[in-house]
Formats: sequence, C-alpha cells, structure tokens
Amino acid sequence: MKHPFLPGAFVLLALLQLRAEVDLPASRLMPDTVVMNDGTRIQGLIIRNDATEVVLQKRMEEVEIPKSHIRRIEDGHQTLVYFADIVDPGKLPPWRMIVQDLRSDDNIRTFRQVPATKIETGYLRNIPYLSFRINKRIEMNVYGDPEHPVCLEFGVYERGEKITRFKKIIRAYLAGILSSRQEIDALYKVDEKGGECRGGNFLFKVLPPTAPEAFGGWWISLYDPKRLESARLPDAAYRKVTLPFRDVYTAAGTLREDRIAKDGSFLSRTMAPTVSKIPDLRGFYRDRMGDLKLLFSHVPGNKPATPSPSPRP
Repeated sequence: MKHPFLPGAFVLLALLQLRAEVDLPASRLMPDTVVMNDGTRIQGLIIRNDATEVVLQKRMEEVEIPKSHIRRIEDGHQTLVYFADIVDPGKLPPWRMIVQDLRSDDNIRTFRQVPATKIETGYLRNIPYLSFRINKRIEMNVYGDPEHPVCLEFGVYERGEKITRFKKIIRAYLAGILSSRQEIDALYKVDEKGGECRGGNFLFKVLPPTAPEAFGGWWISLYDPKRLESARLPDAAYRKVTLPFRDVYTAAGTLREDRIAKDGSFLSRTMAPTVSKIPDLRGFYRDRMGDLKLLFSHVPGNKPATPSPSPRP
C-alpha cells in the first residue's frame, strides 16, 4: 500500500546525494523551454504535458499553457536539476519543494492554504507562518521566510488508530529531509507524548493535544533555535497576519467552511508583502476523476496564472 509522504522521503534522500555531487549554475535549474506561437520563450520545469496543455513550474509560479498556444517544446531532460540548489544539509527545504513532493502522492486529495492562527504562548509565539490543510484533518505550517524556513511543523486532529498511523508516516517523511544520522536519531528519540530532543542544527519537538498551544491537535516540529528568535514579530505586526483559532476552525479542528470567502480575502491581504518570495499557488486538489487541479492565489498586483476551478465541497 502506498503511504502518504513516503515517496517524497526517498526523492529527497536522492536529491541530497545529488547536491553533494554537483553544483549547477542557475541557467540549468529551469531546463525546459516552451516556445509560444508569437515567439515568446518561457523557461521552467515541465511537470505535466498532456494532449491539451503543458503545466510549467517556474521559479515563483506554475503556468498552465494550452497546446494551441505553443509552437514547440524544448525539453531539457534534466528534471532533477531544478531542485538541486534548494536542498542543503543542516537546513530545512523551501516550502515549494515540500509542496511539489506532496503533490506527487495520490493519497493526498486536497492541499490548500488556510489563514495562520494566533499562537500566543510557547516557542512559536509571534513567529509568522504559512499554514496549509492537507485532506481534512492534517495541517502543515512553514515558519519564517518560506524560502528559508526556521521551523517546519505537522499536526493532526485525530485520535486512536488514525493518529498512531500518522505519527509513523510523518516521522518517516521528516527523516527524508534530514541529512545526518544524528538528526534522524533525535527525530525518533523525541517522546510522542510530548518532549524535545536535539540533533545537529535542529530541535525536534512534540506537542500533545493537551498542550496549551496545541488547540487539541498532536504536533511534531523541527526548528533551528538560532534563527527562530530573529523571525519573531512584535505583537501588532503579528496580529495583522493571523486570525483567532475559532475564526478559522471548529472546536474539533475542522475548517469552518462558512469562512471560505472571508479567508480568501484575508490571505490576499497578508500574502501581498511576500509575493516575491512564494509561488503563485495556494494549493491543489484532485477532482472526482482523480485529476490534479491547481488553486492559485490572487494577490493584488500579482498577475496569476490561469486558475483551475475551486473544488466542490
């Protein structure tokens, strides 16, 4: 049976080895070129090429290009080199690397950005972050600069067998983005009932559902304590980019679907200052046929790629 996150772990391990062996110039990090009918050349990495369109991953966005608009495609046949410059030992991967990884797993049906909620106690207090909901009850948070995160966190609002399975799967996934035995050892040593363990540059921390800042979920995070404090915001600035927990979620940790329209407006406002740092992609979902559909953000002043329709509830 295919497990969520596991394929990405093996891909990331392979990329770590690739990074150690090669140092590619920036000109080779986007190996494919789409030549439009008017002669315009668009460079990037082709992630889908079917009978009707090409989906091209650029540095900060994904573009869906109808085949009728394309004169020819120059495929560089170097699909791994695009990511060779973003996996460094002792550092967390950029969030777009993680999104690409998760998108390759058919078990992940939906992945979409949601508003970050206020964290007013604990080690992550006032650290700005991007928040994403995976399927219905899993959350991923990327703290600090999304291209150079200070912390990566996964949580689940489940109980019983489902949370036990999640704990095993998420540790296997996180092991794939680590670069030393010391880090992996710390990842598996940290007590799943709550605790902290150091490995290399990182501290690994588990928050049980009973922790004040856990909001009823089980959380595991890895973070760089040296860089964490530098990312912390003053109270006033932090309030502008977060919402109260109950404005976004129910007491059980599920999304309040009645807030979708308001959440979209909030995300557009708060993402505007960081639009140059993050891709123009808010998430993805799989339709009833299992086909992948992309959800793009609509930040004022940022011209989005052609959006896919929103998922049906």
